[in-house]
Amino acid sequence: MNRLWFIVKEAFSGLQHARLSAFFSILMVALSFTLLGSFYLTSMQAEKFLDYLKGKVEIEAFLSDSLSSDQIREVKSKLLATKGVGGVQFVSKDEAAEIFKKEFGQDIKTVLEFNPLPASYRVFLKDQNKNSRDVAAIAAKIEKMSGVESVKYRKILLTLIDRRVRLFYGVMSGFGGALVLLSIFLVYNSMRLAISYKKRMIDTMKLVGASRSFVRMPFLLGGMIQGFTGGLVAAVVIYGVINAAVVLVRENILAEVLPPSQFYLSIVGVATLLGLLSTLFATRRYIKESLS
Repeated sequence: MNRLWFIVKEAFSGLQHARLSAFFSILMVALSFTLLGSFYLTSMQAEKFLDYLKGKVEIEAFLSDSLSSDQIREVKSKLLATKGVGGVQFVSKDEAAEIFKKEFGQDIKTVLEFNPLPASYRVFLKDQNKNSRDVAAIAAKIEKMSGVESVKYRKILLTLIDRRVRLFYGVMSGFGGALVLLSIFLVYNSMRLAISYKKRMIDTMKLVGASRSFVRMPFLLGGMIQGFTGGLVAAVVIYGVINAAVVLVRENILAEVLPPSQFYLSIVGVATLLGLLSTLFATRRYIKESLS
């Protein structure tokens, strides 16, 4: 019990001696994890929106007017056998004319006195294949099928989605990584200062035969306290901002926006681990030098 009390007391004593450095490291950890948590929540909402857009992605295969019923069914079989295709829906010439009438408000048969719209198959893709590269490859295969006159899909939309997703995650990863590295450096520097302030204590512990791991414990606890405090501040800030925004915007979207409690626990846990690892690097170097 005395050993535990000594470790706790020395941990807070070290932070007190390096309080300015500790304050900035806690502030940086809080800022980093506030931004990282915000990035994560934003990416989750963006992912939902992108999934919604990709859910609209389909290929329309227009058929030749000369096809018989058997040939139309044969095309259906080929489509279903194509890798990446999850299902198909047949749209007859009359159904195509009805769709045209709903969208444009005119009956094409009245305008042209005949129906020029071809029958087609709406081709639904599997979720893992709703990207620009796979859709282009599947569309190319379908276009080569006998009885298929042409294919159409939202190529520009898909390409735009893929580019924006890669750009968003690239920027987020780069910025988030830079913040984490800066946080590690600040906690590391804070504990380096604490170790330098405690050099006399370390020398005394060395004389009485204390193990290197025991000497490190107060500093490791100090680093964890910094990480925990910064993570807790970040979690509280994110929680407060989200709840305030939900109240201001619309209360019925509360369940859609608010993250689960595990999200906040993860922020605090990862920040604490970051503080521990940063201090571990510092103690492995500077405690070793002090004890050598």
